[in-house]
Amino acid sequence: SSKSRSAVYSSPPPSISTTTATTNNNGSPPSSTFPSSDIFDATTTLTNYDQSQQTYIQSDGSQGMGGGLSALNHIQSLDPTTRTSLQHAIKTLTRQAHSERAIDSSKGRIMLGICAANAPEALGGLKSWVAELSLPRGMLHGMDVDGIPIPVEELGSVYVKYSTGGAMTFSEMRKSGRGFDALWRPGDALLEMYDGDFRGVYFSVELGDGVFRQFGVLPTDLFMEEEEDW
Repeated sequence: SSKSRSAVYSSPPPSISTTTATTNNNGSPPSSTFPSSDIFDATTTLTNYDQSQQTYIQSDGSQGMGGGLSALNHIQSLDPTTRTSLQHAIKTLTRQAHSERAIDSSKGRIMLGICAANAPEALGGLKSWVAELSLPRGMLHGMDVDGIPIPVEELGSVYVKYSTGGAMTFSEMRKSGRGFDALWRPGDALLEMYDGDFRGVYFSVELGDGVFRQFGVLPTDLFMEEEEDW
């Protein structure tokens, strides 16, 4: 990274996906092989998870900014069976995205948005998700200003935005101060300051059926199995 301009995100963080559901003239999804039973089941599992989290947040008194602390309480209450079902659902959607991306590199985009109490926690989660899902690894931006590293202890809570591909918007490019160097390359990630209470991962996947799929917050340590340097 040649230059970083820190932006502080409030809670909840900004949407990591701009995908919108599309339909044809009769109101059905665009012509494709979707939805297969596996894709449907995986989407349903993650949708039900989101709904259960929202219900928990309300029953827990919506603690923290936007209910962020209650969302963390929900994550910490998950049993092993639920965590396994979440892993399976995410891997199923990711495999489909990989298949589409293999045919057309502009398709099958996957994005992660990670809210964490500190940079090591965020990067540890990012590394585990990227490794387990066989996602591309690119550059990490945002941990320096004009080439001078920012001490990790000075970062505080952070938000990491990761993408398997696709460009930043022009407004994001201007904000970064890096011009066309700010274009997202496969596996690039951007670390920003974050002042909210949510902790976890937002998972977004764009598939050929045009259905909007963004889920979270999911456990940061859902795929935490090994330690390695970014």
